[in-house]
Amino acid sequence: MLEIDVDDDGPGLTEAQRQLIFERGVRLDEQRPGSGLGLDIVRELALTYGGDICATKSPLGGLRMQLRLPASAVPPRSSQSH
Repeated sequence: MLEIDVDDDGPGLTEAQRQLIFERGVRLDEQRPGSGLGLDIVRELALTYGGDICATKSPLGGLRMQLRLPASAVPPRSSQSH
């Protein structure tokens, strides 16, 4: 698997917030513009190609976003059966 980790040293998120951020339409800061679709779309794409994405606490104190994708080409999984 190819793994890409992105860490920051910001305030981070609570465990409850980390569980919510990949849900469609969820926006943690209602004062900022956005539709709440970005992380949901990333998650769906990662799953389609046999990978995953998660959010954990960073060793820097903030948030770690971890994207994992197969290292070799894998055809996307189809939601339709033939």
